[in-house]
Amino acid sequence: MQILGTGTQRASKTSRVQIGAQSLTFASYEATATGVDLPTTNFESYNVPNAQTFAEGIMGVLGSDFKFGGAWDAGTKPTANPPGLFPRDDLANVVLTTSRLDGTAWSYPFSRIRSITNSGTVDALVLFNVADAKNQGIFSYP
Repeated sequence: MQILGTGTQRASKTSRVQIGAQSLTFASYEATATGVDLPTTNFESYNVPNAQTFAEGIMGVLGSDFKFGGAWDAGTKPTANPPGLFPRDDLANVVLTTSRLDGTAWSYPFSRIRSITNSGTVDALVLFNVADAKNQGIFSYP
């Protein structure tokens, strides 16, 4: 569906979290890419016609923080924890798919996991929440 003036909208119902070959039943994910700003402003950063000094810079280190969570699918491994979800430096092949229809995704060949919560109550689903994860080396984004 297209809403006038806003472009083509995309529902996240075709999104997924995948670790290796295993897809996780999830409720949400959030990924943020950041680039370190290295200022290069100098005496040449001046526009004569406008008599204006301006800021300049280049991008330094590129990184990504992400988090995801949801219900643990007991049908895949009913007696195990979510696959490799514990604080570590080497979680391999995490893919946060934006849309399975066109294959757009955040892809992390290796990730650093810094914080995870696994919870369950008698009247609710078993949940997992990776609250603090980071790229470990290269990554790609949609």
